[in-house]
Amino acid sequence: MTIKDPRATDMTDRVVSAGDAPVTEADDRATSSSIFSALTAPQYRRFWFGSLASVGATQLLIIGQGVLVFDLSGSEFLLGLAGAVTGIATIIVTLFGGVVADRVNKRVLLMATSLLVALLLFLLATLDMTDVVKVWHVIVIASVIGVVVGFDSPARQSIFPLLIEGRQQMMSAVALNSVVWQTTRIIVPAIGGFALAYFGTHSVFYAGAVGFTLMFLVMITVRVDEGERGLSRNVLAELWDGVRFVMSHRIFAVLIPLTYANMFFGVSYMQLIPVFADAYGSQSDQALGFLFGLAGVGSMSGTFGIGRARACLPVGWLMIIGSLVGSAAIISFGVWTHFGPDPSGYANPIISPMFAISAALMFIAGTFNSMFMISSMTVLQLRVPTELRGRVMGIYAMTFSLIAVGGLLTGGVAQLVNASFAVAASATVILTIMVLVTITQPVLRGLRAE
Repeated sequence: MTIKDPRATDMTDRVVSAGDAPVTEADDRATSSSIFSALTAPQYRRFWFGSLASVGATQLLIIGQGVLVFDLSGSEFLLGLAGAVTGIATIIVTLFGGVVADRVNKRVLLMATSLLVALLLFLLATLDMTDVVKVWHVIVIASVIGVVVGFDSPARQSIFPLLIEGRQQMMSAVALNSVVWQTTRIIVPAIGGFALAYFGTHSVFYAGAVGFTLMFLVMITVRVDEGERGLSRNVLAELWDGVRFVMSHRIFAVLIPLTYANMFFGVSYMQLIPVFADAYGSQSDQALGFLFGLAGVGSMSGTFGIGRARACLPVGWLMIIGSLVGSAAIISFGVWTHFGPDPSGYANPIISPMFAISAALMFIAGTFNSMFMISSMTVLQLRVPTELRGRVMGIYAMTFSLIAVGGLLTGGVAQLVNASFAVAASATVILTIMVLVTITQPVLRGLRAE
């Protein structure tokens, strides 16, 4: 049963599960006391290290897939399409994946999805190594991976709160989950760029298969008490429960669509990084690794800085500032890459002014976007009832697939105009949306994580 805290106002719209204490100011202070506190929970610690392997594998897939498709086709549109089919397949399946996550053993579900993705990556790597791979192979395998991720993502988002030792560790767990992505975005692109340059794209796919296999092996050792499952109604009725909850609670109804828009318009530029890296000629693989990596360094900076920032600003304003500044940085990136000096005139294009300023803007965008994402995720996780967590977080989990779907739009615009215009225009849309939401939704301006 789900109840509302009688002290709740429309400004905070607090929701707690039956039997749970409402989130207090003391809880809020505790959540930001140490970003590493959730690692003291043994089961979460195992899950975190397994996630490090599988998310690193995902980063390798993103990099390798983009380079392979662009090498095979030379088409910005097909580059965007290859990423989009994964996202579209995930979006179609994720809502039902959330229902499944509430019905079945989440640990077993994650074991199954990890093993399936490992096998698919092994297949793609083998096709690539034997020189028989075609663009349609990549697109088909990417779409199947998208279906699997549609079940994997809600399970991941709903299992980790069950592995921590108390809700005071929630922000730590959310931040550490973000650290996984940001750490791999820093380290993996550099490794991937080296592997691409010296061993070819098949090497990163084989490494990705190993990463998901490690996640499978780790989940065998994880123990989690999931409580009672056994939902008795049909799938559509259970799915509607999750949708109705989101629609009927203002914070969820504002934040989830806002994160959708942020990922679709504000982060989809990542799909076109191979196009910008191509401008650096013989140094393109290294440029690709550095640009991805510096975006990751920025995201890591935002992750570690958010606890200190929350001492100065309400969480709602952290989201607003994060989205606005991040969008402005991407607009600047688009303008600079179009009007800035050509790096090809330098003996080493990596040390050109074009690259230096582009890298700095990637860092800024990563920093402020992570502030938005961690703040919004923490607010939602603290308020979702346990019995609806899989379904509600399944709805939220579509957020991450929208990067790839947005990449289809920006890829199409890049094909018609150019990549610089595409990323600048897309970021302008999310900046405009954020300004309008800030003006019209006082619930966001006054939001606190309490």
